[in-house]
Amino acid sequence: MIASYCRGVDELNVLTSGGNYGWPLVTYGVGYSQEILVSNDEAVGLHNGFIEPVFAWVPSIGISNIVVNDERWFPLWKDDLLISSLSGTQGSEGSGHSLFRVRHTGEAVQYIERINVGNPIRDLAQMPDGRLALLHDGGLVHFLSRSYAYCTDENKLNRHVFAVDCADTVGAVAATGAQLYGTHCSGCHSLTVEEHGIGPHLVGVVGRRVGTVSGYLFSDALRSLGTVWTPTHLEQFLADPKQFAPGTSKSLHITQAEARAIVEFIGGD
Repeated sequence: MIASYCRGVDELNVLTSGGNYGWPLVTYGVGYSQEILVSNDEAVGLHNGFIEPVFAWVPSIGISNIVVNDERWFPLWKDDLLISSLSGTQGSEGSGHSLFRVRHTGEAVQYIERINVGNPIRDLAQMPDGRLALLHDGGLVHFLSRSYAYCTDENKLNRHVFAVDCADTVGAVAATGAQLYGTHCSGCHSLTVEEHGIGPHLVGVVGRRVGTVSGYLFSDALRSLGTVWTPTHLEQFLADPKQFAPGTSKSLHITQAEARAIVEFIGGD
């Protein structure tokens, strides 16, 4: 299985050779370049002609990574999918800032348990000793505690209540611009090929007019700025998109220093 994402919805798909899952033509949410969730087109919001997702989170939980857990640290989670999330939608079921444990049998999902950790999870990895490492903003890493309380509800057999063990916090990890770009940008934007992905390509972005690259439909918030991308503008946008372009839905949750490192990697001064 693999997790894919778009604005408004995240999907869990089972990959098959030659399979077509519809992106970016169909989705249960809305694409990044679109402004509305409804349309007179009766096919909008359906997967007609394409492979359906196994599960879809609406609204989006902001997936950052997915791993298959083994039994070394949490034996009752053996082979469960663990999915980390970024911002998502706070204060509602299925929101972000959480780790999602997906129990499945083959291609069917039995249930999904949300473990709220209270912070965006930038990345998720299982360590060589089996521990689960959660990367947060600012380069902080937490390990999921092995201390837990068993649920007594028979309808939630093998489910547990976990907490992030803050005592296992390690120091800030110095991330390079390349690493930060790979984490936050590369899934949507290309630096080497003049082809659009989920977002517009960034080939020659410095000096390019904001919101005006051929073949991509930008939001009104970006199209109306009437300026060009400079290293300073890129840094401002990455650090606080809504401040730089009021009305944009873009949200990255990175620090000013991280934004500067990404811009330096892209080619800024």
